[in-house]
Amino acid sequence: MHLLTCATRDYAWGSTSLIPRFLGTPADGQPQAELWVGAHPGSPALLPDGGRLDEHIRDHPATALGQDTLDTFGPRLPYLMKALAAAEPLSLQVHPTSQRARLGYEHENQAGIPLGATQRCYQDRFHKPELIVAITRFEGMAGFRDVEKSARILRLLEHPWADRVAKDLESAPPFQALHAAVSEILSQDGSELRGLIADIAAAAHAAEARGHRSNRTSGRMYLDRASVERESTRVFAQTVSLAQRYPTDPGVLVTLLLNHVVLSPGEAMFLDAGVVHAYTSGFGVEIMAASDNVVRAGLTPKHVDVPELLHIANFTPMPAPIWEATPVSANTLAYRPPVAEFALTIAREPGDQLPTEGPRTLLCLDGSVTVSSADASRELQRGQSLFVPHADGAITLDGEGTVAIASVPSA
Repeated sequence: MHLLTCATRDYAWGSTSLIPRFLGTPADGQPQAELWVGAHPGSPALLPDGGRLDEHIRDHPATALGQDTLDTFGPRLPYLMKALAAAEPLSLQVHPTSQRARLGYEHENQAGIPLGATQRCYQDRFHKPELIVAITRFEGMAGFRDVEKSARILRLLEHPWADRVAKDLESAPPFQALHAAVSEILSQDGSELRGLIADIAAAAHAAEARGHRSNRTSGRMYLDRASVERESTRVFAQTVSLAQRYPTDPGVLVTLLLNHVVLSPGEAMFLDAGVVHAYTSGFGVEIMAASDNVVRAGLTPKHVDVPELLHIANFTPMPAPIWEATPVSANTLAYRPPVAEFALTIAREPGDQLPTEGPRTLLCLDGSVTVSSADASRELQRGQSLFVPHADGAITLDGEGTVAIASVPSA
């Protein structure tokens, strides 16, 4: 077992307090957005001797990974776990399929864009499905909402542009209607866009003040009014807030079409390739395939690539992508989305039915636990992390605490 020293990423949307409090370190007033617990070469964890975890795995692939993981993914840790702390909205973004990641990576290489450059979307050849489990109340937007419900919400704004978009959503098959609406929105810029965003923000504020008393309907199948109004309350509050931060960003208008998701502690959502999303606030544990590929369309000062997002995004309406945990014992929950690279287990001592093979990365979420194998043991306090290689075999927990365990799912 190896205690890890993990790097933090200071993206502008990060919280100034959540990760320092989690790690028990002084806050310096700067945003700390992500704690990377893994071996991605962008910010690999360090071992006690100062060596890099990714290099250690390459040097000892069979004992670190096990033969099955090595045969499937090569000499690399196929997942990355993070603690994520959002105080402001993340960029409006989407992740590619494996095939698109390989194509995009090679295309940007051929274009002469160096790895690590801010104008790159594809930093590696891998897809990036991801799952976020809330530690605190966690909010975000993910996937395009049912178009009839979106039309109802848009009409509550009582604004000509919103009425016209609502009508367009109802006039074509959902995929085509959403693709056309988003394409049109993201093509706008300049003073006309600024004025439209300001108008929509004012309309959203007015709709909140009215208490959403409008009883206009779409003329099509009636949708549950209470459901529409509950979501419209969150949507309009978010629109007002985003318009203040990004008064010239068309992504503000795209968010009117997305599911707004609120997670309580322990709840999760899974984001597969193509799902347009943006987290907005909260603290959570995130696990993903080990990739740093992000295609952005707005709500960020970073590089955006609208044509690429329009090409790879999934415009088929979907429910909010909530992922249910599977209880495997009284003290253990497993999150196992349909991907080969990762599973996540949340365990309280005396957690049982823990992953017994392959590489495992542990992050202590609260309290204190001792992690033991047949040959070694290590104590973890809140915020500390540990790499358990395949060769260490089964592990047990002792103490009073909660641990997140990232692993490669068994066949």
